[in-house]
Amino acid sequence: MGGSGGKYMCNRAARSDSLRCYRTASGAPLEQFVTDAAIKLLERLDVTGQEDAAVLSPGDRAAIDADRAELTELKDMWDSRELKTHEYRTMKKTVEERIAKIERKLVVRPTAEVLRGLVGPNAAEGWGELVKAKEYDRMNAVLRFLFNAVIIAEPSTKGRYFDFGRVEMDPNPL
Repeated sequence: MGGSGGKYMCNRAARSDSLRCYRTASGAPLEQFVTDAAIKLLERLDVTGQEDAAVLSPGDRAAIDADRAELTELKDMWDSRELKTHEYRTMKKTVEERIAKIERKLVVRPTAEVLRGLVGPNAAEGWGELVKAKEYDRMNAVLRFLFNAVIIAEPSTKGRYFDFGRVEMDPNPL
């Protein structure tokens, strides 16, 4: 963000395998498209009373509880010398990694600071103030808060126009 006017290029262009990608998109229309989508989302976004950015599903909670029970069982097995220390450490690390992977869903993003003055029916005016003040870092932070990725598909037709149908925005859970 910042009015580059250039082009965006797939970050896999330098690869030498089957994932190599040469897709590009014109910067100005892509940035405007993403900005318009962000403003529409900000107009509808309600962060009042929201304390956590995410809540674990019952399945995730059950998986963590089961993994914690498994850690207790592994410790008991090690204490009673049913497991060698290296076996215990390896198994413990695997279970702790599973727990950490699920718990990463609970990372709270800084909604209050980044979105201040940008949520609700006056989102477009708030965004305009950021543009006028050239607060590109904050605009980028808002876009990263709202969207996990902007994905540009292969063009369906040739031509020198911007094909908005090939733009997909992967939203972050809000």
